[in-house]
Amino acid sequence: MKIIFDTFAWIEYFEGGKKGLEVKNYLENNEVLTPLIVLLELSYKADKEGWNCKELLDFIKHNSQIAGINEEFVLEFGKLYNKTKKKIKSMGFADMIILNTAILNDAKVLTGDPHLSRLGTSIML
Repeated sequence: MKIIFDTFAWIEYFEGGKKGLEVKNYLENNEVLTPLIVLLELSYKADKEGWNCKELLDFIKHNSQIAGINEEFVLEFGKLYNKTKKKIKSMGFADMIILNTAILNDAKVLTGDPHLSRLGTSIML
């Protein structure tokens, strides 16, 4: 199964708690994709926490496919954004990028984010 790891999932993994063990299981047994926006959010978190961002990035690149933005992504994003914002007004831009990545890759999102749980496209931690 294809699984999109959002920022929450990677943070849980790197912090190594109970949920991190669950994330590790998904990492070892599924095809994992990481949206580019997640790497940007992790960069912010790493700097804030004093983590070695380069080590985290190297690990993620080695253990998942980095999902970027292409023409199909751009063409579908606006429609999805407007449709979803009608249902969930507080849905953030980064979450919308993660959701669009999941839809275009026929994948589920591994997350702890309640916004994504409301859309039936997620596996909640």
